[in-house]
Amino acid sequence: MNDIWEMLGEPFPPEELQWRVEALSKDKKRALVVPYVDARAVLDRLDEVVGTHGWQDSYEVLYAHEGNFAVKCRLTVMDVTKEDVGEGDSLKAAFSDALKRAAVKFGIGRFLYRLDKQWVNHDPETGRFERPEVSLEATPSPREPSRRESPPPAEGKPEPQELIDRLLERLKEAGLGKQAAQIVMKYGGYGKNPDETRKLYGELRALLKGQTS
Repeated sequence: MNDIWEMLGEPFPPEELQWRVEALSKDKKRALVVPYVDARAVLDRLDEVVGTHGWQDSYEVLYAHEGNFAVKCRLTVMDVTKEDVGEGDSLKAAFSDALKRAAVKFGIGRFLYRLDKQWVNHDPETGRFERPEVSLEATPSPREPSRRESPPPAEGKPEPQELIDRLLERLKEAGLGKQAAQIVMKYGGYGKNPDETRKLYGELRALLKGQTS
């Protein structure tokens, strides 16, 4: 059984990695990019290691409002079940994010947290950027997670609060911590009832979306 978990957690080949822009320089000629793998690569890894009958997934839509979606994925591999919540501007994106987050708990794609972000040349007219070179042999040991890796959510915390905490971290990284704090103060924390919590989440998502669109 240990061999299965090790195989699930093996790094993906560099050619299967994709990159997204996280930030641009002032002249937009340099881009800070971070690596990721798409949901199809995760599904292929599951099929290759445990076979199509060795795993199953189910989903629950937690939030859906005006282009902001949150979905919970429950992923079972060889009778072991783990779950996590994903977000996105569409249901498809939220489903994909939820699957990848749940898969990380089985080790799939966890090596990505140990890869450094990289500044590369960027064409402001086309939006294209230089593909970084990656040496997987140089990645730190899994026992030494990098500072990029987010801490796990607190045990027993309700899922809406986990989503809000995750959004607040992303907003702080985007330099919007003060604006986010003002929104949280308006609702007195996580909100006094589920409806206020949903509105709080929606406003925070809108703030982040406005920054990254």
